[in-house]
Amino acid sequence: MITLENLKKYAGQRLIVDIDRLHIKEGQRIALLGANGSGKSTLLKLISSVIKPDEGQINIKKEKPVYYMPQQSYGFSSGVYKNILLALGKDFKREERRQMAAAALKQFGLEGLKDKRGDRLSGGETQRLALARLMAAPHDLLLLDEPTGAMDIEAEKAVEKAIVDYCKKNSTTLIMATHSPRQALEIADRLILMHEGSVVEDTSPAKLIESPQSQWGKVFIEHKKF
Repeated sequence: MITLENLKKYAGQRLIVDIDRLHIKEGQRIALLGANGSGKSTLLKLISSVIKPDEGQINIKKEKPVYYMPQQSYGFSSGVYKNILLALGKDFKREERRQMAAAALKQFGLEGLKDKRGDRLSGGETQRLALARLMAAPHDLLLLDEPTGAMDIEAEKAVEKAIVDYCKKNSTTLIMATHSPRQALEIADRLILMHEGSVVEDTSPAKLIESPQSQWGKVFIEHKKF
């Protein structure tokens, strides 16, 4: 579905993404794992066309729409329910939109906040709203950047399940940046470990956790708590 070739991105003179070739199949759930500054967020921005590569190509099958959620989530000033309803646009009939928005409220635990202004939520609530807006409708390709970073553990686990259920139901290809091997294990069927902009391991989450092959993989896993 997605092929990256000779991809490079610089910040001044510093090379922050350097990937020779990477192919992502349709329907895969991929976790981009790595420390801060490893290039995860930059890679998502490149795939979503938020920024352009300095060298190389990104080819997406049939130019499918890319739906991207950045780390900094936001809520509009209207109520939570209306935030979700408006995001559905006019692609669906009115009653269908209402049903989809109500289902998204329930799925992301926002029913008790449906009338609260979207710009007055806590960080974790705002992330859940952003996910509900994005995932109220089916999509082929989702890019999520640390989607649970501001949530408590209970909300985080519920959202992880919601993401997996959504992807399975809609055959969605998911690329998600995370710093948590535990979260990668819960959500992804493929793990790409990044370090200094490059891919150092491309494996399953379980294999990386049990037996990292690269020196950086060993260091990273050794210092993570599960």
